[in-house]
Amino acid sequence: MDAPTLQSNSAGNSRYWKWTVPKLKNELVVRGAVTTGRKADLIDRLLAYDRNHNFQPPPTIIPDPLAVQWPVNGYKQLIPDHRQAFSSISKEQIEGYFLYRLAGDRQVNGDIKALEKGKSMFDGRKILACSLLSQDDDVYLSGIVGAAMKKQVCYNFRLKIEKLSGNPVNSHCECPAGKGPNATCKHIAAVLLMLESFSQTGEIHVKNSCTQDLQTFHKPRSRYNGAPVTIEHLPMKRKQVGMLEDPRPEKFRKMEGYTDLVRNVMINYCAYSSHDLALRYIFPQADLQTAQHDHEYLALPFAEYWIDQTLHVTEEKAKEVERLTRGQANNKRWFLERQWRITASKFGEVSKITPRRQISKLCQSIACPKALNNPAVHHGKMYEQKAIKQLEERYQVKSQKCGLFVSLDRPYLGASPDAIIGDDAIVEVKCPYAGRDLPISPGPKFKFLEFDNSENICLKKSSVYYDQIQGQLFLSNRKFCYFVVFTFKDVFVQKIDIDREYVTGCLLPKLGTFYVKHFRPFVASLL
Repeated sequence: MDAPTLQSNSAGNSRYWKWTVPKLKNELVVRGAVTTGRKADLIDRLLAYDRNHNFQPPPTIIPDPLAVQWPVNGYKQLIPDHRQAFSSISKEQIEGYFLYRLAGDRQVNGDIKALEKGKSMFDGRKILACSLLSQDDDVYLSGIVGAAMKKQVCYNFRLKIEKLSGNPVNSHCECPAGKGPNATCKHIAAVLLMLESFSQTGEIHVKNSCTQDLQTFHKPRSRYNGAPVTIEHLPMKRKQVGMLEDPRPEKFRKMEGYTDLVRNVMINYCAYSSHDLALRYIFPQADLQTAQHDHEYLALPFAEYWIDQTLHVTEEKAKEVERLTRGQANNKRWFLERQWRITASKFGEVSKITPRRQISKLCQSIACPKALNNPAVHHGKMYEQKAIKQLEERYQVKSQKCGLFVSLDRPYLGASPDAIIGDDAIVEVKCPYAGRDLPISPGPKFKFLEFDNSENICLKKSSVYYDQIQGQLFLSNRKFCYFVVFTFKDVFVQKIDIDREYVTGCLLPKLGTFYVKHFRPFVASLL
């Protein structure tokens, strides 16, 4: 043993010899050692623990490989001039950033919900502050986003974006769901949607501070929007009892049918005398269901005649309906014009109806469709325009938006293709959610496709999509359709010609029979 070691051992030995036995045992307990033996044994044991660092290996510090070196200074408040600092950001890039975690932790559903909640926060101006720093090939953003349900809570966020592509690279948020370096919480979604709007329009959707707005203490907090009511329906704090005396004899006050007698006498008197009595305004007016019983001599119920008259269109009216309903799901007029019509998306279900099908539920789904808000519908709306853009690039064509096409001879039928190309073609796009990550091929995820005799992929004629396309071609007076199937891995396009023999000989007769026997009476029952 060398000299320094002997000196250190002798120093420790002399230090421990001054300790009492209980103190030595307490020190051994702290170090996790045995406390039996004489004092010399205890001291030797402590010296051994000192030489071997309590028999514990040195701690190994592993750096976080995912740590992002966020800049701490140099940020400037976001202004319209910063629009040139980075490339335009699209919704596809935002959704792609939120869905890249699909293969890792399977949180695609939560991330889609985060996008929807982020849209609500963006519309509600929950972004309180945003600053920008341009550095090398990236753009860094930092700011504050308010909590969705609490006014006094807010979270700091950080975001890194590529300059050239506009793709989000890293993100971090202080909220429980926003742990970096690739946070996909609703606060990050709101910021990305704000940047998308900013890159396209130049408008900064950040909530103004209290000093940025003009004072409003002289303005009322809310405006009264109450509708006028009759005097007898005015709300009163005290219930009035016995204010009016009933002039009728006691035996007629609760007599069954006496009110109807008074009503009939009053109506007949007003009819032949032409006097306008105030009493007649107490009785309700006749509704449509009651009035149609006065016309029992008609071949059909009066309400069904009224439905046919309402749906009737001229050539000019049909063109006006198509023009006013462009934008489709984003247009209120589109929903109004579809209410009493059978649209092309339901042609397949109607033409393939069986005796086991509950016809009332089918009529209910056509006349009063429920708003669908699930991942499949969201996916289809998100990538429809991207599929049309790839079609335009492949075939060197230019598509146009269209509205609802209504048939002149059969005004109870309507069709809304996804787009039109010139005067001869329409476009119908399908983005199957189940096969979004697969190449396009007939199988369980693409049940509407098959191989033809030449081993080429084509649309099944037995599919409801085939009836939908044939109906759209007939109602829009076009010759062929570009049928597009879009996934993340592949794009399939088939050119489908109109089959007039099938449409006029099979499809239209079935739709007409369904309308006359089932759908028109169902709509009349709702009036």
